[in-house]
Amino acid sequence: MAVIPVNQEQDMVSIVIPAYNEETRILDTLNELNDYFSNIPHEILVVMDGCTDSTADIVEEFAGTYPTIRSVPHPVKLGKGGGIILGINQALGNVIAIVDADGAVPPHDVGKMVDMAADGIDCVISSRYLPKSVIHTTQPGHRILASRGFNALVKLLFALPFKDTQCGCKVLRAEAALKVVGEIQTFDYAFDVELLWRLGKHGYNIVEVPVEWRHREGSKLDLKKVIPQMFSAVIKLRLKRKG
Repeated sequence: MAVIPVNQEQDMVSIVIPAYNEETRILDTLNELNDYFSNIPHEILVVMDGCTDSTADIVEEFAGTYPTIRSVPHPVKLGKGGGIILGINQALGNVIAIVDADGAVPPHDVGKMVDMAADGIDCVISSRYLPKSVIHTTQPGHRILASRGFNALVKLLFALPFKDTQCGCKVLRAEAALKVVGEIQTFDYAFDVELLWRLGKHGYNIVEVPVEWRHREGSKLDLKKVIPQMFSAVIKLRLKRKG
């Protein structure tokens, strides 16, 4: 398979993957994305968010075969939002796709979203809760309830019209991404909310699209801790937001 090298003068897509100890899942995700985007100029940046396992070794070995893969080291854990911002600031593409390390949203949906951004949409966000969304693995009831409750709170506090702010895949035109990331003050579970709120504040258009969603084993999230933290994070963001 021919790999198209990254060239700063080309139109291309930069795929940013924040990764914290993803040694069991990152290789499958890299293989899928690299195969799907092999025929267009692209780069894949894996941000090592304070990894203490073999994630970095796996990525570096893969990059030895595919020069479009870049490992972005950071020895101290930044959190998801911090890792994404680091990746965006190092991206070379005119379209930037943010993708979770578990590859829950399949590459063909990422590609669909990239095409929309390339056609002029400032930000395209994936959604598990639109009528045409396809969920391949049913989530536990308490997780669905928490997710719907979180989105209801986001709508109330920020007037964001979206059904799913937290689905991991988001694709942005680089101009829009770089405009807002320097303003973001939240690097935890409310990062996605602040990102969308600031994009809207600047007048960028945001489109929510249905996607397939695949549950991948290996998540390190403790939902009993995470759910209260998510609600607390978004309330704190609302209290401290400015202008």
